[in-house]
Amino acid sequence: MQKKSKREKNTISVGLILVIMIIVTGAFVALTYFEMHRYEDGIIDVCATQQDSYVQLVIDQINLKENRSDQEIIENILSTLDSSSNRYWTFSKEQTMLYVKDALETNRYQSLTARSYYTSESADNFFEGLIENKVQHERIILDNKDYIASGALFRYNDQDYRICLLTNTTVLLDNNKFLGSKMELIIIFIVVYSLIFIFPIAMAILNNIVQKKNNATNEELRDVNLTVERLNERLTTNEIYDNRLNLFSLPTINLFLDEYRSVSKAFPISFIAFRYSDKETVSKFFGHNCVLLGKRDLKFYDGKEHLALIMCIKCDNKTAKSIQSKIKADAECLGVETAVSRPALDRTVNKIMDKMGNPVLTTNDTGKVMRPDSRTESRYRTKTTEESK
Repeated sequence: MQKKSKREKNTISVGLILVIMIIVTGAFVALTYFEMHRYEDGIIDVCATQQDSYVQLVIDQINLKENRSDQEIIENILSTLDSSSNRYWTFSKEQTMLYVKDALETNRYQSLTARSYYTSESADNFFEGLIENKVQHERIILDNKDYIASGALFRYNDQDYRICLLTNTTVLLDNNKFLGSKMELIIIFIVVYSLIFIFPIAMAILNNIVQKKNNATNEELRDVNLTVERLNERLTTNEIYDNRLNLFSLPTINLFLDEYRSVSKAFPISFIAFRYSDKETVSKFFGHNCVLLGKRDLKFYDGKEHLALIMCIKCDNKTAKSIQSKIKADAECLGVETAVSRPALDRTVNKIMDKMGNPVLTTNDTGKVMRPDSRTESRYRTKTTEESK
């Protein structure tokens, strides 16, 4: 579980990004919806202002001639104006409807009060709120349709008249140019908001894919590094404890003898002693015979005396002599001794040491693993030469 959390450490939660982008995009959509309504209201307000001017123009035309009858006003002025189901005029005196849209509609509402026509609350409030000699406009609902109503109250022949021009908002908002520009804006917003919504999510998914690949690669590298470290450790351990690679100074033999005195399975133990010439070095001596000597053969040397000793574990006398005969070096074999049991170990060691001239087995470097080369021998030889002088 911890391993999994490490892998997901640098990844981004796609679910969290999705929620955030839904909120952000939703806020943008709401703002756009509000601004589009403001845009529509602005268009309608401009048209309503123009419509107010048109109403004022008709009122001025009515006032140009005095003493007209209601019928004359209707026939000579209102009936001549364009009207349809989406845009038409209403004309009333006091509370009586005189004209609505055309002759047919007028007959339907004739002798009825204006409130019988302006039935909705918004329409009634607009109609009752008209101010004398001041054209004003307002959006009203009439017969479940949305209208821009422009109207005014004016006095003519000492009578109060109300004239209104009603235009269905769909006439303005469904205009080809306006509707086309509106659709273009909506398409642009959809594309932009889609990019705003999709891009961060796509980037988060891409980031997660890259991070997972990086994490997988890092994990593989860690595994490889651990494997390499284990191999290096094993190789180092094998190198330290592999007798074929290690060479010990002669005094360290006491450490091995102390160890093997209590290990009965190590017997028989054989010792093969050599003295190599001045032309030979211990590195060359054991290097030439590295294939012959195995893991159970411990190698010791004394650089001062040019002595080499091979301690063969689980090796009988016959095998030891076979090894001795196969040694290739400029060296003299001093003897072969074999201890067949633990009690005979010390006696056997003493015999082989006698044959080697009883070299000194005490030194400050006791126990130190040494890997001498020709330069090590050179130091001993230089020191010996100086002492002899």
